[in-house]
Amino acid sequence: MTAVAADPDRDRIYIVDLGASQVAATIPLQPGDEPGRAILDGAGRVEVALRGGGAVVTLDAASGVILQRRAVCAAPRGLAYEAKTDLIHVACADGELVSLPAAGGAPVRRVWLDDDLRDVVVDRDHLLVSRFRSAEILTVDAQGVVTARTELGGFRSPQARGGQLFMPAVAWRMVGMPGGGAAMMHQRGVDDRIQRGRAGHVVRGSYGGGASQSTCDGIVHSAVSRMKPDGTISAGPALADVPLPVDMAVSADGQQIAMVSAGNDGNIASPFGRMVAAPHVGDVDSLTGTGSGSCFPDAGTTPCWGQGSASCVSNVNTTGQLIAVAFRSTGDIVTQSREPAALHFRGTGIPLASDSRADTGHQLFHANAGAGLACASCHPEGGDDGRAWNFTCTGRRRTQSLQVGLRGTEPFHWDGDEKDFAELSTDVFTGRMSGPSLLPDQANAILSWLDAQPRVKRPAPADAAAVQRGQTVFNRSIGGTSCATCHSGPHLTNNKTADVGTGGALQVPSLVGLANHAPFMHTGCAKTLADRFAPACGGGDLHGVTSGLAASEIADLVTYLQTL
Repeated sequence: MTAVAADPDRDRIYIVDLGASQVAATIPLQPGDEPGRAILDGAGRVEVALRGGGAVVTLDAASGVILQRRAVCAAPRGLAYEAKTDLIHVACADGELVSLPAAGGAPVRRVWLDDDLRDVVVDRDHLLVSRFRSAEILTVDAQGVVTARTELGGFRSPQARGGQLFMPAVAWRMVGMPGGGAAMMHQRGVDDRIQRGRAGHVVRGSYGGGASQSTCDGIVHSAVSRMKPDGTISAGPALADVPLPVDMAVSADGQQIAMVSAGNDGNIASPFGRMVAAPHVGDVDSLTGTGSGSCFPDAGTTPCWGQGSASCVSNVNTTGQLIAVAFRSTGDIVTQSREPAALHFRGTGIPLASDSRADTGHQLFHANAGAGLACASCHPEGGDDGRAWNFTCTGRRRTQSLQVGLRGTEPFHWDGDEKDFAELSTDVFTGRMSGPSLLPDQANAILSWLDAQPRVKRPAPADAAAVQRGQTVFNRSIGGTSCATCHSGPHLTNNKTADVGTGGALQVPSLVGLANHAPFMHTGCAKTLADRFAPACGGGDLHGVTSGLAASEIADLVTYLQTL
């Protein structure tokens, strides 16, 4: 019984003998490789995506030896093996789908789909590719052409926030289903109005919890939706106490789903007491909305799961920060924890490494604040969920990316009304999210962790001359100002609040990593960077005098912005 575990925090891969409960081999990788998804190909080799290394490594699990390392794209995420063609398909965060021969060699096909690709599933004669923040599923035919784009649709939960409309976002994991189709584990966020409050006037629990501390009352909840073989979508119920559902597995018979929640960690204190990390195991039909409804939301003793019935969902207690789960062919479940680094199998913890990666900032950022909501629920992987929330009084406000190097860009928030990170954490984490009060060193730990996170890598534009021309436009004074007048310095912001014709005085945002965070503008009105220059969205000439720019100059400027 052999398991392969990827450890992105330590840049290692472990070959584990489950029968002997010990590590058979530890494979060190290059610093920053960040190993992620792992699959088995037709010859029994293990393929592992290196998220930070831009490559796929092939392992011989029996010997623990790396057979080959192949560069594939700037940011590989999902992997799938197609037996019919003997190809490894790699979904990349920058929008590229790369196909490699399993036996070795260079890619045989590269096609560009859309940004933010996450997982890829082989489904009969086509591929299903998920997009991370939008939770969209792309159907790709054998020629690499997108033949369908499937959105999950809205969901009105009977209990959650009084039946408000929730829209899908953040597809943490998509896996294939026996018999065809796929299951997607994702989040849903409120599309109806949310009370926000203003600096010094916090609406307690407006993001979740409040006086009742209901686990069904957060603005974000987790769910599993199923794409059937005919392409239709069946939406599952809201899942209680499953913040940050980072991984999912389906049993070989297709009857059960196991999930792990990064927000539930035995070392984190919450208003509900000490939580124990556990994989949640439930019936596929009930959790994906195709069954009789016995596990649908109800006001029973297990809110959101449904009627408090133990037959719907069971938990297997373990310890640590769970990050991965898998079924063996026998139906046994194996889980992996980040800290401590270990596999958990049949009640036994198998240590993977002794060097700790404990980090207070990481822990608090991913912690369930108390209403099934964590900082990372809206800022997955330290970035953003791509959503524009509908707040009372202020209207639409897009989730801000935190991958810009926050320290030194104070004040914070859309209106610049949070003077520093301590005030921001008190307002949002303690106030709106109903979390416990944070000590100054805890808030500082979160800020330090965020600023240490790597940004998603992107390939260099093919037209280097266009980048240079675009930089010239960016720095050129037009009508007395240039883009660099406000977007300057190491963080590409002057940290000021300004009215640029988009609806009032707003904080000048950082442009660091801009291309990774569509849609753009504070309302999310610009789906692409080119759309930002449309007068109705971008503020017209109050937001830089751009009306006189030729179409070619705007194209060059967009090319340059994509490199920031």
